Amino acid sequence: MAIDMNLKETMHPTADNHQQRLIAGATLLVTTIAVIIKLLLLWSGSRGRSHSHRRLPPTIPAMPVIGGLVRFMRGPISMIREEYMRLGSVFTLGVLGHKITFLIGPEVSEHLFNGPESEMSQQEVYGFTAAALGRGVVFDVPYSVRQEQIRIFAEGLRRNKLRSYVGLMVCEAEEYLSKWGESGTVDLKHELEQVILVSY
Repeated sequence: MAIDMNLKETMHPTADNHQQRLIAGATLLVTTIAVIIKLLLLWSGSRGRSHSHRRLPPTIPAMPVIGGLVRFMRGPISMIREEYMRLGSVFTLGVLGHKITFLIGPEVSEHLFNGPESEMSQQEVYGFTAAALGRGVVFDVPYSVRQEQIRIFAEGLRRNKLRSYVGLMVCEAEEYLSKWGESGTVDLKHELEQVILVSY
Protein backbone atom coordinates (compact mmCIF):
# COMPACT_ATOMS: atom_id res chain seq x y z
CA MET A 1 0.00 0.00 0.00
CA ALA A 2 1.59 3.28 -1.10
CA ILE A 3 1.00 6.51 0.81
CA ASP A 4 1.82 10.02 -0.39
CA MET A 5 4.18 11.55 2.19
CA ASN A 6 3.01 15.11 1.40
CA LEU A 7 -0.05 14.51 3.57
CA LYS A 8 0.87 15.58 7.10
CA GLU A 9 -1.78 13.28 8.61
CA THR A 10 0.21 10.23 7.53
CA MET A 11 3.28 11.37 9.46
CA HIS A 12 1.69 11.02 12.89
CA PRO A 13 -0.78 8.34 13.98
CA THR A 14 -4.10 9.84 14.99
CA ALA A 15 -6.16 9.04 18.05
CA ASP A 16 -8.48 7.05 15.75
CA ASN A 17 -5.56 4.87 14.60
CA HIS A 18 -4.55 4.33 18.21
CA GLN A 19 -8.12 3.42 19.14
CA GLN A 20 -8.35 1.03 16.18
CA ARG A 21 -5.14 -0.68 17.28
CA LEU A 22 -6.47 -0.97 20.83
CA ILE A 23 -9.73 -2.45 19.56
CA ALA A 24 -7.84 -4.89 17.33
CA GLY A 25 -5.64 -5.91 20.24
CA ALA A 26 -8.62 -6.29 22.56
CA THR A 27 -10.43 -8.39 19.95
CA LEU A 28 -7.39 -10.64 19.59
CA LEU A 29 -7.12 -11.02 23.35
CA VAL A 30 -10.82 -11.76 23.76
CA THR A 31 -10.73 -14.28 20.89
CA THR A 32 -7.68 -16.00 22.39
CA ILE A 33 -9.33 -16.21 25.79
CA ALA A 34 -12.50 -17.52 24.14
CA VAL A 35 -10.48 -20.27 22.42
CA ILE A 36 -8.91 -21.21 25.74
CA ILE A 37 -12.33 -21.32 27.37
CA LYS A 38 -13.63 -23.47 24.53
CA LEU A 39 -10.75 -25.91 24.97
CA LEU A 40 -11.39 -26.01 28.70
CA LEU A 41 -15.08 -26.70 28.15
CA LEU A 42 -14.29 -29.48 25.67
CA TRP A 43 -11.76 -30.96 28.04
CA SER A 44 -14.06 -30.82 31.05
CA GLY A 45 -16.94 -32.26 29.00
CA SER A 46 -14.80 -35.21 27.92
CA ARG A 47 -14.17 -36.15 31.56
CA GLY A 48 -17.72 -37.39 31.99
CA ARG A 49 -20.60 -36.07 34.04
CA SER A 50 -18.64 -35.56 37.24
CA HIS A 51 -18.90 -31.78 36.78
CA SER A 52 -22.58 -31.66 35.82
CA HIS A 53 -23.46 -30.12 39.20
CA ARG A 54 -21.57 -26.94 38.32
CA ARG A 55 -23.61 -23.91 37.34
CA LEU A 56 -22.99 -22.92 33.73
CA PRO A 57 -22.63 -19.26 32.74
CA PRO A 58 -25.60 -17.53 31.09
CA THR A 59 -25.89 -17.97 27.33
CA ILE A 60 -26.60 -15.15 24.88
CA PRO A 61 -29.84 -15.95 23.02
CA ALA A 62 -29.09 -16.46 19.32
CA MET A 63 -30.38 -18.09 16.15
CA PRO A 64 -29.88 -21.85 15.79
CA VAL A 65 -26.78 -23.09 13.94
CA ILE A 66 -25.13 -19.74 13.12
CA GLY A 67 -25.71 -18.58 16.67
CA GLY A 68 -24.28 -15.19 17.49
CA LEU A 69 -21.81 -15.13 14.60
CA VAL A 70 -23.57 -12.34 12.69
CA ARG A 71 -23.85 -10.14 15.75
CA PHE A 72 -20.25 -10.84 16.74
CA MET A 73 -18.93 -10.05 13.25
CA ARG A 74 -20.87 -6.77 13.12
CA GLY A 75 -19.12 -5.47 16.20
CA PRO A 76 -17.37 -7.80 18.63
CA ILE A 77 -16.40 -5.09 21.10
CA SER A 78 -19.87 -3.54 21.27
CA MET A 79 -21.47 -6.98 21.61
CA ILE A 80 -19.11 -7.92 24.42
CA ARG A 81 -19.73 -4.62 26.22
CA GLU A 82 -23.52 -4.98 25.93
CA GLU A 83 -23.52 -8.56 27.19
CA TYR A 84 -21.12 -7.71 29.99
CA MET A 85 -23.56 -5.03 31.18
CA ARG A 86 -26.51 -7.41 30.80
CA LEU A 87 -25.07 -10.76 31.95
CA GLY A 88 -21.98 -9.92 33.98
CA SER A 89 -18.34 -10.88 33.63
CA VAL A 90 -18.88 -14.49 32.45
CA PHE A 91 -21.20 -15.44 29.58
CA THR A 92 -21.39 -17.86 26.67
CA LEU A 93 -22.06 -17.27 22.97
CA GLY A 94 -23.06 -20.08 20.61
CA VAL A 95 -21.35 -19.91 17.20
CA LEU A 96 -21.73 -22.58 14.51
CA GLY A 97 -22.52 -25.29 17.02
CA HIS A 98 -19.68 -24.35 19.36
CA LYS A 99 -19.97 -22.55 22.65
CA ILE A 100 -17.51 -19.74 23.36
CA THR A 101 -17.39 -18.49 26.92
CA PHE A 102 -16.10 -15.00 27.64
CA LEU A 103 -14.38 -14.10 30.89
CA ILE A 104 -14.03 -10.36 31.37
CA GLY A 105 -11.79 -8.96 34.05
CA PRO A 106 -8.93 -10.27 36.13
CA GLU A 107 -11.20 -11.54 38.89
CA VAL A 108 -12.67 -14.22 36.59
CA SER A 109 -9.83 -14.93 34.17
CA GLU A 110 -7.07 -15.31 36.75
CA HIS A 111 -7.58 -19.08 37.02
CA LEU A 112 -6.98 -19.49 33.28
CA PHE A 113 -3.50 -18.10 33.50
CA ASN A 114 -2.61 -19.68 36.83
CA GLY A 115 -4.33 -23.02 36.39
CA PRO A 116 -2.20 -26.16 36.75
CA GLU A 117 -0.71 -27.61 33.58
CA SER A 118 -2.54 -30.87 34.29
CA GLU A 119 -5.89 -29.09 33.79
CA MET A 120 -5.04 -26.73 30.96
CA SER A 121 -2.06 -26.72 28.64
CA GLN A 122 -1.38 -23.14 27.62
CA GLN A 123 1.52 -24.42 25.52
CA GLU A 124 -0.88 -26.19 23.15
CA VAL A 125 -3.05 -23.12 22.68
CA TYR A 126 -0.29 -20.53 22.49
CA GLY A 127 2.31 -22.62 20.65
CA PHE A 128 2.03 -20.32 17.64
CA THR A 129 3.58 -17.47 19.66
CA ALA A 130 7.01 -19.11 19.45
CA ALA A 131 7.41 -17.63 15.97
CA ALA A 132 6.83 -14.11 17.32
CA LEU A 133 8.50 -14.38 20.73
CA GLY A 134 11.34 -16.71 19.76
CA ARG A 135 12.32 -20.24 20.70
CA GLY A 136 12.87 -20.96 24.36
CA VAL A 137 10.55 -18.18 25.51
CA VAL A 138 7.27 -18.51 27.45
CA PHE A 139 5.16 -21.10 25.61
CA ASP A 140 8.09 -22.87 23.96
CA VAL A 141 9.54 -24.11 27.26
CA PRO A 142 8.56 -26.63 29.93
CA TYR A 143 5.89 -25.57 32.43
CA SER A 144 8.28 -24.88 35.35
CA VAL A 145 10.48 -22.61 33.21
CA ARG A 146 7.42 -20.88 31.77
CA GLN A 147 6.07 -20.10 35.26
CA GLU A 148 9.36 -18.39 36.19
CA GLN A 149 9.44 -16.42 32.92
CA ILE A 150 5.82 -15.31 33.40
CA ARG A 151 6.63 -14.13 36.93
CA ILE A 152 9.44 -11.97 35.52
CA PHE A 153 7.27 -10.66 32.65
CA ALA A 154 4.38 -9.90 35.01
CA GLU A 155 6.59 -7.61 37.06
CA GLY A 156 7.55 -5.65 33.94
CA LEU A 157 3.92 -5.40 32.83
CA ARG A 158 2.50 -3.82 35.97
CA ARG A 159 0.47 -0.67 35.33
CA ASN A 160 3.07 1.74 36.78
CA LYS A 161 5.84 0.05 34.77
CA LEU A 162 3.84 0.22 31.53
CA ARG A 163 3.29 3.95 32.04
CA SER A 164 7.03 4.45 32.39
CA TYR A 165 7.61 2.83 28.96
CA VAL A 166 5.41 5.26 27.01
CA GLY A 167 8.03 8.02 26.75
CA LEU A 168 10.68 5.59 25.54
CA MET A 169 8.31 4.07 22.97
CA VAL A 170 7.35 7.52 21.67
CA CYS A 171 11.04 8.50 21.34
CA GLU A 172 11.85 5.28 19.46
CA ALA A 173 8.86 5.74 17.14
CA GLU A 174 9.71 9.40 16.47
CA GLU A 175 13.34 8.51 15.80
CA TYR A 176 12.26 5.87 13.30
CA LEU A 177 9.74 8.16 11.60
CA SER A 178 12.25 11.03 11.39
CA LYS A 179 14.14 9.04 8.74
CA TRP A 180 11.18 9.30 6.36
CA GLY A 181 11.88 12.82 5.15
CA GLU A 182 9.35 15.45 4.08
CA SER A 183 7.95 13.72 0.99
CA GLY A 184 7.92 10.38 -0.76
CA THR A 185 6.02 7.13 -0.84
CA VAL A 186 6.10 4.33 1.73
CA ASP A 187 4.53 0.95 2.24
CA LEU A 188 2.54 2.00 5.31
CA LYS A 189 1.85 -1.55 6.50
CA HIS A 190 5.55 -2.45 6.38
CA GLU A 191 6.61 0.80 8.02
CA LEU A 192 4.12 0.45 10.88
CA GLU A 193 5.30 -3.13 11.43
CA GLN A 194 8.84 -1.79 11.74
CA VAL A 195 7.78 0.94 14.18
CA ILE A 196 6.06 -1.66 16.35
CA LEU A 197 9.14 -3.89 16.30
CA VAL A 198 11.43 -0.98 17.16
CA SER A 199 9.30 0.22 20.05
CA TYR A 200 8.38 -3.24 21.39
